[in-house]
Amino acid sequence: MNIRVALAAGLLLASASALSAHHPVAHFFDTSKFVTLEGTLTRVEWRQPHVILRLETRRNDGSATSWMVETRNPQGLAQAGLHLASFTVGNTFRATVCVAKDGTRWALTHQIARPGGVAMVGVGGC
Repeated sequence: MNIRVALAAGLLLASASALSAHHPVAHFFDTSKFVTLEGTLTRVEWRQPHVILRLETRRNDGSATSWMVETRNPQGLAQAGLHLASFTVGNTFRATVCVAKDGTRWALTHQIARPGGVAMVGVGGC
């Protein structure tokens, strides 16, 4: 097999898998309304195609609920001046999000506020 053909085939496969990993926002999330989540950051997954924040919120009865909150990719957050150290596990964050249409605790960020109420800009996709 020609090396150029093999290289082109490899690039095509890599592109296809990257595209399939990404999702159209309006297909999965209700972008017509925002919900505010406030909770303790329990985990940060600094990876492609989106950084994932795990927030533990409390219901009215005091029971814990875990949310998976997507932000932009690591490069997009870095362009906004945010890095892994910007998200300290154990701190309380308030996130304005679009929630998943399927009713799961999956959300896409619109805005996140750090402890003390300082807004982090450039984090979201809805």
